Amino acid sequence: MTHPYAREDYAATLGHIGRPVAVPEWDTWVLARATPCGTREDAIGPYPLTILADQADLAGGLARLKAEGLVSAVLVVEGRLGPPTSVLEAAFDFARPFKSHQILDRDLGPFAYAKHHRYEIKRAHGRVTAKEIALGDHLPAWRALYGELVARHGLSGTHVFPPEHYALLAALPGVRTFAAFIEDRMVSAHVFVTHEGHAISHLAASTPEGYAAGAAYAVNDMASRSLDDCRVINFAGGAGVNDNPDDGLVRFKRGFANTVAPARLCGAVLDADAYRALSADRVDSGFFPAYRGHRKVEQVNEHQG
Repeated sequence: MTHPYAREDYAATLGHIGRPVAVPEWDTWVLARATPCGTREDAIGPYPLTILADQADLAGGLARLKAEGLVSAVLVVEGRLGPPTSVLEAAFDFARPFKSHQILDRDLGPFAYAKHHRYEIKRAHGRVTAKEIALGDHLPAWRALYGELVARHGLSGTHVFPPEHYALLAALPGVRTFAAFIEDRMVSAHVFVTHEGHAISHLAASTPEGYAAGAAYAVNDMASRSLDDCRVINFAGGAGVNDNPDDGLVRFKRGFANTVAPARLCGAVLDADAYRALSADRVDSGFFPAYRGHRKVEQVNEHQG
């Protein structure tokens, strides 16, 4: 069975990122988006991860994207789902650690919460009712919950999902949702995508009332216990692109995990001449693709300001 993130209908719900492009060599889809100049396109993997088959023809897929006229390709690959790092490094221009994911791996033996999380989980269960729900039965509440998070943190771009994304999630095989309620109000929820014994954190959000009650502790505890058919639960990492072990979100997720593993950022330049031309006015900061990084004049203005 195809992983939910590798399905055409899933890619089609990410139109705010780009148009779906099939890559049969990888048994998945990517998204083609306009480059800053507006006359070319590049490829990016679907949110939040690209699932590559173990035996994927990586070179063949990149050749297909090059033939499509795309300037570059960039993917985030989950380290435990897909080819080994050495294979990725041989096919792409680079395959470097992107951010650390907090993972509960049941194969590592029995897992027990540390004292802090035991306290917070007990406290949260005393204040909220946590349970597994059918997302389709709570879509308006979920959309309002996540919309509040977007507004509170000023999120934009990829994280502002269209309504059809949530509608598909509700119907997609393998999607499981856990939520916390105070009376009849949903104050926290966490959506996971599961496939063949591997669960991935997709989206999570809490209201201010939920934060005050520590509802996310109860939700994650319920998920950890209910996803007992999953050998691995990937709680993902912190906010942004950089690892920060002192980040509050990382500390929260780490309490539900017993190991950590990096995702891989894989990038390839498909049209070298176009890439150089598009990147000519950009700061060489290591960002990929470079032409989506800061313009040199922007950096000068930042220093002057």
